[in-house]
Amino acid sequence: MDMGMTGYQVLGGIVGSYDAAAPVDNEVLVTETSNTLIQEFCTPVWLEVIAFGVIITTDFSANATDPVFSLKRADTQGGTETVIKALTIGADNTRLAKGSGNGPGETATTNAALYGKDNVTAIAADTDLDTGDVVYGDLSEASDASPAVSLVLQPGQVLIFEHTTAGSTGGGYVPFAIVKLGGPDFTKTNTWREVQDGETAGSD
Repeated sequence: MDMGMTGYQVLGGIVGSYDAAAPVDNEVLVTETSNTLIQEFCTPVWLEVIAFGVIITTDFSANATDPVFSLKRADTQGGTETVIKALTIGADNTRLAKGSGNGPGETATTNAALYGKDNVTAIAADTDLDTGDVVYGDLSEASDASPAVSLVLQPGQVLIFEHTTAGSTGGGYVPFAIVKLGGPDFTKTNTWREVQDGETAGSD
């Protein structure tokens, strides 16, 4: 594997993009139909998922049913999909908690706000989720001991964002994944390349 292309990338996180004469809205409303495909990323290189989640783009309302965003994988485009991790977005997910601080350069009146702590406030209501909030899923449950939910994708495999369960009222989000990319792996039986001048195809 050529490690010269190794680096961290953010996939997703797009609110709007430009298409011809009309903007394209990539925000997912919580009321969107269940099992709606958001995006698929066919990777040409080795890919490891480091983190994933959603950015809240519209304040959440009280949802009788909280939306669920799933990170999935498939061995081929259109192939069988496997859930890596499903993230419930809202107070039904009692594992959600936030810190107490403001970031460097932001206004703060106390040292506690400047030097905040993690895992201080548990979510109490869906309405706690406001525009600009970031919600991360816990990937520690996905294990490489089980290839079906491995966080590492091989060249040609597909990383999938899916809106799995529709919420019942208001709110919106955009999904993201932070990934580490390797370089092309020309030793793979599913990876083809044009040989360079002076080489002969089929000779090792």
